[in-house]
Amino acid sequence: MDELKKIGISPYKMAGRIAKKADNKIYKREYVYDILKMYMEEIQSALLRGERVQISGVGTIIPEVKTRENYSLPCCNKADGNPPYTAMRMSRTNTLHDKMNEKLLENIENGIYGLEKLPFSKQQMTYLKNGGFIPEDAEFKECNENYEEE
Repeated sequence: MDELKKIGISPYKMAGRIAKKADNKIYKREYVYDILKMYMEEIQSALLRGERVQISGVGTIIPEVKTRENYSLPCCNKADGNPPYTAMRMSRTNTLHDKMNEKLLENIENGIYGLEKLPFSKQQMTYLKNGGFIPEDAEFKECNENYEEE
């Protein structure tokens, strides 16, 4: 599947998951969705102002402004100079880092090669087989889901 066509979890889907939680007896999907939408709009506003955004338990989104005098590929250079541009970095918390790595290793032990919705690529599988991290007879399985759940 083309990596660019994968669809992540939307605020609406996230609201549905939260509304269905066993410990949630009060909040309907629409109410949760409205709150999430406001939260995401505030994150976007902060990033547009150049502020770092910390998402508790996840990590920090860091906006950056960049300038480039010359690109190494001449076709990328503009005749009248290269304009400044923006980029973002994301750093994750140490706890999330550890949890993700633990889950990945647990999945490998159980014959799942990657994370649930993010399998290893063919190239990664070859590397891991050659390094002895996974068995030689492990099969590559493409993730055919586009993350559409509801």
